[in-house]
Amino acid sequence: MNTVEIILLSLFIAFMAMETYWWGGTIYIARPVCAGPIIGLIMGDLQTGLICGGMIEMVFLGGLAMGAYSPPNSFIGGMVGTALAIISGGNIELGVALAYPIGLLVQWLNYLVSNLNLIWVEKAESAIKKSKVKQFEFWHYMSIFSRLIIQFFLPTVIALLVGSTVIQNFYDSLPVFIINGLKVATGILPAIGMASILAVLGVKKGWPYFLVGFLLASYMKLDIMAIALLGLAIAAIQYRANTEQADAQEAPQQDEKPAGVLNNKDLRRIFFRSFTSSGSFNFKNYNSIGYLYSIIPGLQKIYKDNPEGYQEALTRNTEFFNTHPYFANLIMGVSLALEEENSKNPEFDVTAISSTKAALMGPLAGIGDSVFQGTYRVLFSAIGAGFAMDGNPIGPIIYIIPQMALAWGSRWGFLKAAYRSGINLVVKLRSSNLFQSFIEGATVVGLMVIAAMTASFVSLKLKPEWVYVAETANTAAKSVSLQGVLDAIFPNLLPVLIVIAMYKIMEKVKGGVYWCLGGTFVIAFVGVLIGLF
Repeated sequence: MNTVEIILLSLFIAFMAMETYWWGGTIYIARPVCAGPIIGLIMGDLQTGLICGGMIEMVFLGGLAMGAYSPPNSFIGGMVGTALAIISGGNIELGVALAYPIGLLVQWLNYLVSNLNLIWVEKAESAIKKSKVKQFEFWHYMSIFSRLIIQFFLPTVIALLVGSTVIQNFYDSLPVFIINGLKVATGILPAIGMASILAVLGVKKGWPYFLVGFLLASYMKLDIMAIALLGLAIAAIQYRANTEQADAQEAPQQDEKPAGVLNNKDLRRIFFRSFTSSGSFNFKNYNSIGYLYSIIPGLQKIYKDNPEGYQEALTRNTEFFNTHPYFANLIMGVSLALEEENSKNPEFDVTAISSTKAALMGPLAGIGDSVFQGTYRVLFSAIGAGFAMDGNPIGPIIYIIPQMALAWGSRWGFLKAAYRSGINLVVKLRSSNLFQSFIEGATVVGLMVIAAMTASFVSLKLKPEWVYVAETANTAAKSVSLQGVLDAIFPNLLPVLIVIAMYKIMEKVKGGVYWCLGGTFVIAFVGVLIGLF
């Protein structure tokens, strides 16, 4: 690739990585399982993009961003790793090996950018105090583009400029045992993501489902989709049983409030602006700037004839805000309903707006992180990655369509329902037991799928074999391999032991994922050196 092509590709990668901050509504299109094939298609090697993207997805599978914590960046790690694999002539092992360190370096830049954003945030707050909404919006977008350039574009273009001229020569100069060790490590690395997810899904309580999935994949040779459908059937049976028990305890429904001043056109504007709600993330007020930017059209209409009330509402909504991005729209709807009540009722206690928002943020963040990010997204990431690792282009489609449906559907549905129902919607959600039932069902499917993927995609083969009949002029040599003996007794024993061991390390050791990552390469290189692998 020439320099111009690298710059253009780097801009595209940075744009893709900004999806959750800017333009996509947090559909996670930049995850390796989806973005890897896109990069492969652009660079003319779809198969490498599919396989490399799927394998890198498994490495990053359990990395969940919660609150101020951000795991190594799978977006840039996955896309740059895939691009480097293609640049180096299809060396998938190299791309997978480089993805995690690249993601770690990029995530360090996240902390830098989130602090630098304070410059733009303070300017935005100053502008809003003077009712200069256009200036406020300008500084909001300055935060967005600062992240695009500093966190995503610069490291990408540097990595690809270096990679296009150095990576292939470097790879070719490596000793044979290092190259073979990278191949062994590539087979082990997906276990890191699977082990991370076992902790999220609660394998201690759900281990029977994990065992069933593993046995079905190892002994009956069922594919991942068949096991996922079986898990879905089990989850449906459990959900039905729980629903029948809960029907008698259903909370009384409350009527919706009368139609408000905001129509669907107004709500659509807020919906699309909410895509940038995380764009000005900083370590002072977190997502407060993006939150206010999202609801400004609603506040303008609600306080159309009350400039003083409008200014107070603008200032009030620059307070600290942080929750799961999908549930942010629910809180926006509730807040706008309360702002409207404030505009109509002189006796309304305005402190209820801030206190309600503060009361909802934490619980909804916990539900969103566990249900949407830790369960739903992970489940479809794992299934999609399984197909992608086989070079099947259906993989990214299986992943992205449910993500788009959930992200856009929940954002729009929460916003509209919350505005029309006000705080009553939260009461309904709490009383319906919907999220708990979803978590339980997704846990069943997730554990069975992760077990099947352990059997299918974690790979470690023992090399030792012994000749017990020597070759003669009339007979061929006969030998027995250690791996063959293990497979005859307990197929896929090593992969499942690796995943369980990594799970235990992550459970017991602080920073366990990094120990697992480093240990993978040490074991791979040493094992190749001594002839074990």
